[in-house]
Amino acid sequence: MKKAKEHIDETILLKIIENTADVNERSLFKRWIESSDMHAETFEQLKKLNQLTSIDIFNQQKNWESVLKKVKEEKAIPDYIELPVAQRSTITLQLRTFLRYAAMLLILLGVSFLIKIVVFDSQQLTISGKDMKLHEAYTLADGSKVYLNGNSEISFSKKFGIKERKITLKGEAFFEVQRNEKMPFSITTCKTTTEVLGTSFNVYSELSGKVKVSVVTGVVSFYSGEKENGLKLVAGEQGSYNPDLQKIVKDKNVDMNLLAWKTGILYFNETPITDAFNLLQKQYSRVFVFEPKQGSIPLLTTTFDNQTLEAVLDELNLLLNTKNVCKNDTIFFKSFIK
Repeated sequence: MKKAKEHIDETILLKIIENTADVNERSLFKRWIESSDMHAETFEQLKKLNQLTSIDIFNQQKNWESVLKKVKEEKAIPDYIELPVAQRSTITLQLRTFLRYAAMLLILLGVSFLIKIVVFDSQQLTISGKDMKLHEAYTLADGSKVYLNGNSEISFSKKFGIKERKITLKGEAFFEVQRNEKMPFSITTCKTTTEVLGTSFNVYSELSGKVKVSVVTGVVSFYSGEKENGLKLVAGEQGSYNPDLQKIVKDKNVDMNLLAWKTGILYFNETPITDAFNLLQKQYSRVFVFEPKQGSIPLLTTTFDNQTLEAVLDELNLLLNTKNVCKNDTIFFKSFIK
């Protein structure tokens, strides 16, 4: 049976090379080295590089200081132009020495960079709404909760909540943020940033770059570019960002179905059937088409509370005096006259 590839922290490899690893770290190293031939080859290369130079492959600042120190140990370069041949040879030798160490540094940094990409764990976590149950919340390390809509996803550092609370969003999500006045919570989506200390709000973004932030409780800072140019939004308000105008507009949120995707509840009060069908399409991932035989477009007044698609279709047929026909993912409602 093929072994699953293990991952390991780079500092453990350095400890193994320097013979300073403890029992647990050696056990982790043993599992890692045995999980892939590539790991063994990589480690052998690291050992050889470590034997060739004292440069620390995991510390770029230390690497550079080491190179400068070795260059300075050579004879100083005179600061005049006309030099005897011997002096010119000294400069050539110093230049070659510098280039040799610089080349070694670049090689080591390159190896370290590739190892970080290929071998070690990614420092980012990505959570997708497709992998979550309906109405299920994802709880972050700080206790904040995130509800993801459909194909939406969030990405954040594995160290989230230690020094900062930053998230990148694609799509739509509802946030219930734990208050922390010393560590603001921020969401970046498209070209906007939403920043809070602790509150609840919804963020909706489109591929076109449009973003809408709707606040349920607390205060939210919503901006694009400089924070000072942003807007403060309170409960009941929403901010809309238009990428074409590069401007954020604030207004009142009067949409009763703002969180229908999260709660499963849809309210209709004399709503034009075309508008109602647009909301139903998002809720049930189907295309709703109304085909009237005659007369005006009807208005819909009802409430759907977490009902199945079949139950919704039955009620719509009763209210609209229609019968529906399903073709693939499209549902046609055909009017009939008694």
